[in-house]
Amino acid sequence: MDSIFGLQGGDFVIVACDGSIAHSILKIKETEDKILKLDDHKIFGISGEGADRNSFGEIVHKNHCLIRYKTGGYMNLQETAHFVRSMYAQAIRSRDGPHQCNGLLGGVDSDGTPSLYWLDYLGSLQKITRGAQGYANYFLLGLLDNQYKPNLTKEEGIEIIKKCIKELQTRFLIAQNKFIVKIVTKQGIEAFTI
Repeated sequence: MDSIFGLQGGDFVIVACDGSIAHSILKIKETEDKILKLDDHKIFGISGEGADRNSFGEIVHKNHCLIRYKTGGYMNLQETAHFVRSMYAQAIRSRDGPHQCNGLLGGVDSDGTPSLYWLDYLGSLQKITRGAQGYANYFLLGLLDNQYKPNLTKEEGIEIIKKCIKELQTRFLIAQNKFIVKIVTKQGIEAFTI
């Protein structure tokens, strides 16, 4: 029942997720952060089954850290996106099968260039300016297309995210009351709850 969505602005990326965890007809938690911090300038929002989301997120995070320690440097966002895509692709070919989760990878490179990538469990990768995963896909793509413009300011981006949240809360049958929003700029990551 996950909703993950985001957009790229002129010098930032915003990714938002619902905070709910559900099992069958029960809502267990409303404060689950489904957006991983990979480093000070990269985040990875994951939608999917809880066990796959947590295990795949942990695998990505730990391997991302391992590469940083082995090489002594950070991967840029494009390298990170291809690295995560290759992990999805390897999982498809493994005996255990694919991880049943999809993601939005966003961040800002050291030169201040923001990027947002859409990934799915089949190993697909696409650089985008706005997008959604999970149930947000059904409700928000038209709104994001309608509201988005190149070189958005941070304030305009936050307003679009608020409109997306209102749309989900109005139209989606499942109550998603709390959303976690993370904004990545050259200065770092800012997080808040709506």
